[in-house]
Amino acid sequence: MNQLKIKPIIMKKIFTLLIICLLFSLHSFAQDKTCGTMENLELRKQKDPQLEKRMQDIEKFTKSKVSDFEQNQQKIVGNVITIPVVVHVLYRNSTENISVAQIQSQLDVLNEDFRRTNPDANNIWSQAADTEIEFCLSTVDPNGNATTGITRKQTTRQDWGANDDAKRSSSGGIDPWNTAEYLNMWVVPKMTTVSGGQTINLLGYAQFPGGSAATDGLVMIYNAFGRTGAVTAPYDGGRTTTHEIGHYLNLRHIWGDANCGNDFVSDTPTHQTSNRGCPVGQVSCSSTDMPQNYMDYTNDSCMNLFTQGQKNRMRAVLAAGGPRRSLALSDKCGAVVQPTCNDGVQNGNETGVDCGGSCTPCQTGNQYCASQGNSVADEYISNVKLGSINNNSGAQSYSNFTSISTSLTKGSSYTLSVTPTWTGTTYSEGYAAWIDFNQDGDFNDAGEQIFSRAASQTSPVTGTVSIPTTALNGTTRLRVSMKYNGVPTSCETFDYGEVEDYTVNITSSGTGGSSCSNTVSSFPYNEGFESGFGAWTQATNDDFNWTRQSGSTASSNTGPTSASQGSQYIYMESSAPNNNVSRAIIESPCYNLSGVSQGRFTFKYHMYGASNMGNLKLAVSTNNGSSWTTIWTRTGNQGNAWLDADVDLSAYSSSTIKLRFDGTTGTTWQGDMAVDAIALTNAPADKCAGVSPYNSSTSYSVGDRVTYQGSLYERTSTGWINLGTCGTPRVDNSRTEVATLEAIEFNIYPNPVKGNTLYIKSNIENVPFKVVNMLGQQVARGTTSNQSLNVSNIEAGMYLIQFDTADGLITKKFLKE
Repeated sequence: MNQLKIKPIIMKKIFTLLIICLLFSLHSFAQDKTCGTMENLELRKQKDPQLEKRMQDIEKFTKSKVSDFEQNQQKIVGNVITIPVVVHVLYRNSTENISVAQIQSQLDVLNEDFRRTNPDANNIWSQAADTEIEFCLSTVDPNGNATTGITRKQTTRQDWGANDDAKRSSSGGIDPWNTAEYLNMWVVPKMTTVSGGQTINLLGYAQFPGGSAATDGLVMIYNAFGRTGAVTAPYDGGRTTTHEIGHYLNLRHIWGDANCGNDFVSDTPTHQTSNRGCPVGQVSCSSTDMPQNYMDYTNDSCMNLFTQGQKNRMRAVLAAGGPRRSLALSDKCGAVVQPTCNDGVQNGNETGVDCGGSCTPCQTGNQYCASQGNSVADEYISNVKLGSINNNSGAQSYSNFTSISTSLTKGSSYTLSVTPTWTGTTYSEGYAAWIDFNQDGDFNDAGEQIFSRAASQTSPVTGTVSIPTTALNGTTRLRVSMKYNGVPTSCETFDYGEVEDYTVNITSSGTGGSSCSNTVSSFPYNEGFESGFGAWTQATNDDFNWTRQSGSTASSNTGPTSASQGSQYIYMESSAPNNNVSRAIIESPCYNLSGVSQGRFTFKYHMYGASNMGNLKLAVSTNNGSSWTTIWTRTGNQGNAWLDADVDLSAYSSSTIKLRFDGTTGTTWQGDMAVDAIALTNAPADKCAGVSPYNSSTSYSVGDRVTYQGSLYERTSTGWINLGTCGTPRVDNSRTEVATLEAIEFNIYPNPVKGNTLYIKSNIENVPFKVVNMLGQQVARGTTSNQSLNVSNIEAGMYLIQFDTADGLITKKFLKE
């Protein structure tokens, strides 16, 4: 039976505007601060019958994710997500051409507001939350070059309206950077709209998730952007942009745009309508209003919080399968990728920077056609395997994994495996893959489609890939595509599914790089650099060398003070001239893993310094250094401690490989990165073997490992990292969950309670609870963050207080006298 699935067609020109409006005295009659959001939405629904269904799909996904978060938030703490920002400034004069300081002040406000470090934060509302979302001005532009994250354009136009003219160069504005990787913000002199025959001045507007990529982002007026420079009261605190990003991340107005409406958040009080000024203590809809919420219309000086429920909604659209997932994975605040060539000749394999030629910069190598799925809300590619490629990934419409490669030999056959993930219903997916064997920049030639599979619910799908003897030697493009209910073509943009690109290195039979002259075949292998660099060698195609060191590095507030073991370690000295995005590479000897079925590469690393200190990568080569695949990476300050890295090499069993540490400094002298205590072993059958269980009475340090509820955990500077399930031989390379292992404790007193206050103490914050009588009727509720409960209105008798933890209800009794 054919599978039926009804999905909307995503139209490129449909977008939802969210407008926050401000009264200016341009008319002789009074105008309230108002919003055309819902009115505009109704207009869009009339023009696009599929828009409402598309928004319903996103809302359904959001509710499901929020439910997951609410069930797990007391056990697993989310990672901090950093969103790269580009600010496009449209101006007529020097006042409107706002300064870098004013732009940076807006970024500072956003980071304070979203992390709840804002100076005006208070404890009036216990549900106020740190969203664990941060923002950074991008340091890498779409071409891979260094950038300030700011673009500017002088214009004669003052009023840009709310029709997205600012987002189009064809209308005199500035085209957005890739909206899947950057949060685009436009700053303009003025915006107005007409409502009810009246001209209304606007502060700004944003686009909901699910709109057109060509118009995604938010637009603000220059004097309501930031908190220094040209800003004017009462919108001089940068909170309008905080509000607009709330919309951009799927938050509604707190009053639900209706009389006592619904904002789809459970822990915000119901408001009758929007508030202005700062009416603290005002009651409407049978509850006290929350004018301090960023999604109200109050003055900047009044706003100071998002709630836990609002955090969960925003984090949902950034989670795997969410419409903003690609932003959460964007690396556009990292270091600029350095060129791969060093001969001054434009060679087609350069990355980021042109090494020769007349254009600045040149687009080098083949430029392949674009292909993507418009939505990954229901399904996406979660794993691709071919040769040494074994890549797990999240939900993105298109993923550029060309930094990941494998060598394929002409005349040989390989197995390609593609694994889908469905976020809910299991749908039928079709698949195709291509390799550009003649390296002409397309997939149109005979034999270049290497794999095709009709739509099915099979997972994973596999097939045999044969490399023709006529293929050209060298690196070329592999494209893997998955499409809902049909077989994709190589340059297609389709409604649902995902496309991923990789690199393959085609070699002749019996080749694959020069042979290794120095091969290690006896394991375990250890290197601590106590008497030199051992068999490790400095690369020649980088900017500077690694250094052996004993004791502290030369600069203060960066680098280790001693080796992790013994007296020596190796490190990258980031002082001038190496603090200008410079690269240092050191390569291992060859390792013959023919007798190693569960290869495990471990080492200590130390990355302490400024937040922009750069990145460190571990890469593997199966062809003696002809090409490299990154298998481990860390970016930025990791804290002042030696940390453990544990990398799975089982995919390279029976191969001969080389490894290399590839470090790139940032733009600071506080960026020393160090490595020590290298080992390559055959992993034990159980990764938890010899590791003690977690003990809540034990004090643990960074680097300590424990077992807990069937998994292996490691202590880091930010919490416990889950390394995978016990009973399996591998330690996960990608470690992203930070877990709270401490046993949950609740204490209530006095008991019996004779007065009006029952005190509640817990080692876990924000655990919701309810109080029920012996008939099961709820008589009170709260969270542990309140630390007390007013019981003056509760009649004398026996009660149960039920704490709703991630592991289930924990119940305690108390007596009210």
